[in-house]
Amino acid sequence: MHASERPDGDVVEVRVPADVAYVSTLRLAAAGLAARCELTIDDIEDLRLAVDEACALLLPHADKSSILDARFELNYGCLAVDVAVATEGPAELDRKGFAWTVLGALASSIDIEQTDDRVTISLTKRREATSQ
Repeated sequence: MHASERPDGDVVEVRVPADVAYVSTLRLAAAGLAARCELTIDDIEDLRLAVDEACALLLPHADKSSILDARFELNYGCLAVDVAVATEGPAELDRKGFAWTVLGALASSIDIEQTDDRVTISLTKRREATSQ
């Protein structure tokens, strides 16, 4: 890929029903976009799993008619992902459980933003240094 073809702040948004049946769509989008950012194969797999874990943390709190919103910001060597759902009130995500631990191990950084009726998990995956 030539430097002029590299993503530089491109944003892709995907909206699917807040149902486990549609999480695979977000994993697939994450993998394709991570490849566009020239992340390594291992980084891409980590990101796919991280998106899956983020959705697993969010879906139990989604209101019945909620949409699962995903926003991907592409940069060379880095993909930032925000996954969000509307909730029926304040949501208390489990930051001590297995899913959170796995998410922390897979992503370069993670954060949660909560309001009274919406929760967002933001994660970033940066290209890991390759050994030669």
